[in-house]
Amino acid sequence: MTDILIGLGALGLILLGMDWLSKGLKAAAGQALMHFLERGTQKSWQGLLFGTAATVAVQSSTVITVTTIGFVNAGILSLQNAAFVIYGSNVGTSLTGWFVALVGMQFKIDALAMPLIGVGALLKLFAKSARRQGFGEALVGFGLFFLGLAYLKDSFDTVFVDIEFSLLSELGAWGLLLGVLIGTLLTVVMQASIAVLALVITATSTGVIPLSVAAAFVIGANLGTTSTAIISTLAATAKAKRLAMLHVIFNVVTGVVAIIILTPLLWLISLLQSALFHDPNPALSLALFHTLFNILGVLLMWPLTSRLVKFLNSRFRAQKAGQLRVLDTSSLSIPAVAIKTLSMESLRVGQLISGQALLLSQGKTLSSQSIEQIRQLQSEISHYLTLLGKSQLAEQESHALNELIKNQLRLEMTLQLLPELAEQAERDPQAFVPEQTLWQQLSSAHWPDAAQQIRSCYRDLMRQRQKLKEQLYLLVLTERLSNDSGGDQLLRFAELRRFNQQLTRAMLALAKLHGPQQAPQTSAVNHEEINHAS
Repeated sequence: MTDILIGLGALGLILLGMDWLSKGLKAAAGQALMHFLERGTQKSWQGLLFGTAATVAVQSSTVITVTTIGFVNAGILSLQNAAFVIYGSNVGTSLTGWFVALVGMQFKIDALAMPLIGVGALLKLFAKSARRQGFGEALVGFGLFFLGLAYLKDSFDTVFVDIEFSLLSELGAWGLLLGVLIGTLLTVVMQASIAVLALVITATSTGVIPLSVAAAFVIGANLGTTSTAIISTLAATAKAKRLAMLHVIFNVVTGVVAIIILTPLLWLISLLQSALFHDPNPALSLALFHTLFNILGVLLMWPLTSRLVKFLNSRFRAQKAGQLRVLDTSSLSIPAVAIKTLSMESLRVGQLISGQALLLSQGKTLSSQSIEQIRQLQSEISHYLTLLGKSQLAEQESHALNELIKNQLRLEMTLQLLPELAEQAERDPQAFVPEQTLWQQLSSAHWPDAAQQIRSCYRDLMRQRQKLKEQLYLLVLTERLSNDSGGDQLLRFAELRRFNQQLTRAMLALAKLHGPQQAPQTSAVNHEEINHAS
């Protein structure tokens, strides 16, 4: 019983270590990762290499998958390029298997784990920058992963040695399918295929599980990684659903092919091991099997990817008007990506508000259904802003979050002013003719390219409005308009000026956050220009 409990604790250390490792590396390299993805995955082979390297670094293909979904939502990656990042993440998982087989099973790794934990803890506790703290957290996670692996090996040596896993191999094809099912379920429960891989390699190295059954477990672990992608897209965007479906198709095709050619593949591996090593090692055989069938899957899918992407782009097109289009939980995996997607959704809200104002200027009435949809979008964006605020943010990301919240409130103000503008339109259908050009541009602008044109249009509008105010003063002065009527009209002018100012200011600031260079601190320049024009 003591050894069983130690085994469970070892598994917990592995899972905890992987969690800390992935979180730490994301905190240390989030912004740099986003910029690299924008520039370094334009070709298929680059995406494949990036997905492989990132999975080896983070020790979790699930994390890379969810992060890639966030990048696709934000428009940083196309579905075509993201496909090869996903393929690479599967290859990266198999390379981690080599690391476990070569280092974890051959050396006294707890001697390596403790110094890593010590150095990482010092960085986590005493480093001043968020990047160094993240790197320290990653080192602690790496050390915990190794420490758990050492304890896991000891527990297998004493507890599971008498379990007859060989019975599965005696069942033939049904036994292998059962092994695939067990591997899939283990990965779904643990939400980490690398943890299952470490478990299976450890069991194989101690002779508890025959190689053929262990290979079936590994195929199942590959299939199990798709569960996270599926779960994360149940209430996700259309882009996220397409990438999740591509991930499922790749893993299913790869798994089916691996099952079909399992026997000849293991025979080939046996020949390779006999030629390369004097004493064949089951752990190395399993790592080699995992790598070969993932590479085979990439080779099979490579020529089919373009057609598959074209097919998936025609799916999941039906979305409700009040539903977020680029923002879901996967966008929060890296704060820099979350800021980009939040700004994109907020810009969309601003465009919808501009569209409603444009309807008023054309003599039409507000759509209560559209207003309710905008309010729903505002509520969902606020929810994600709250979640992002609970994340570990660098100084620049904190400034950007403050800017997002500020402009979220500005958009809320304009939304509350819309009914008052509707009342003005009822009194005077021509009241908003000067605003038509600005509202038209705001509702259909392509950001951030349209920023300069919007500023120019806003300044022209303010000059027109200033002339109308001067005419109003003259009418009151010459007693052609009473003080009461003049004051009422001046109040309506002020409401309209506040609406235009807050809407334009919010959308220009959001456009800067959405652009390739996120520098929220420079948005004050735009505000000064707008205030001066007002």
